Amino acid sequence: MPTTLEDLRGQLDSVRAVQPRREQALRDIEQTAIRLREELRGVEGALSIVAGQRSEQAGLLGQAEAQAYTRGRISAYLGQISTTTGRGHLQRLQADVDIAQQRVQGLEDQLDSEAIDDKLAHSLGYISGKMSGHAQFLRLEHGDGLVRLNLQKLTVVTDTPNGITELLRIGSGKNHVGYHLAAHLALHQYFTANSRPVPRFLMLDQPTQPYYPSDMAKARGRLEDLALDEDRVTVTGLFRLMHQVVTELSPDFQIIVSDHADLPHPWYQDSVRYNWRGGEKLIPTSWLDTNPTP
Repeated sequence: MPTTLEDLRGQLDSVRAVQPRREQALRDIEQTAIRLREELRGVEGALSIVAGQRSEQAGLLGQAEAQAYTRGRISAYLGQISTTTGRGHLQRLQADVDIAQQRVQGLEDQLDSEAIDDKLAHSLGYISGKMSGHAQFLRLEHGDGLVRLNLQKLTVVTDTPNGITELLRIGSGKNHVGYHLAAHLALHQYFTANSRPVPRFLMLDQPTQPYYPSDMAKARGRLEDLALDEDRVTVTGLFRLMHQVVTELSPDFQIIVSDHADLPHPWYQDSVRYNWRGGEKLIPTSWLDTNPTP
C-alpha cells in the first residue's frame, strides 16, 4: 500500500511537470493556425484579383472583337454603295454633322455664364445711358448723375456725389412720374432695337396728374392752368420726350396716352386722336341708360 501511494505521488508530479509544456505547445499550435489562416486569406485575395483581371481582359477582348465586327460590317456596306451614291450620302451626313455642331455651339454659348453676364452688363449699360439722357432732358432731381436699374431691388437708382439714391428716397410725385417714364421709354428703346418679343406699345394714364390742380373742373388742361413756370416746362417736356421716342422708333413703337393736358404745340395737336370734352366721352352716356329704347 505505501508503495502504491508513492507511485501515485510520483505520477502526479510527472503530470504537473508536463502540464506547462503541454499548454505552451497548444499555444504554439494556435499561433501557427492563426498565421496559416492569415496566409490563406491573402492567397484567396490574390486569387480573387487575378480572377477579376482575367474576367476584365476577357471582356475587353470581347469588346474589341465586337468593334472589329462592326467596322467590318460598315466597310462591307460602304463597299456595296456606288461611288456617286456614297459621296452624296457622305455629304448629307457631313451637313447633318455641321448643323448639329452649330446647335451644340449655340447651346454652349447660352450656358456660358460669363457670356450671359457680359450680355446682361451690356444691356443694362445701354438702358442706363438712355435713362440718364431722359432724366437730364426732364430735369429730374438727381437726374444729372448716372441713372440705372437695380435688378436686385427692382427699382430705379441714381449715383450722386453722396452715394446711391433710390427712387423712394428722391420723393415727389413729379419725380416718380418722370423716372418711371424714363425707365419705360429706355426699356422699350432696348426691346425695339434688339427685336425682343415684347408688345410694341406703351399705355399711360394721366402722367401729368401731379402737375394740374386736383379739381380739374376748374381747368381745361392748358398750360395756363399751371401755376408754376417750371411745371409748364416739365409737362411740355414729358410729351416732347414721348413724341421724340415714338418718332425715333416709328413705325415699330406706339404710345397711347390718356390725359387731360391740352398743349398748344402743333406736334402735340397732330398727335391727338380723340378729344373727349364738351359732353363727348370715352363711354357715351347712352350706354349707361338702364332702359335703352329698342
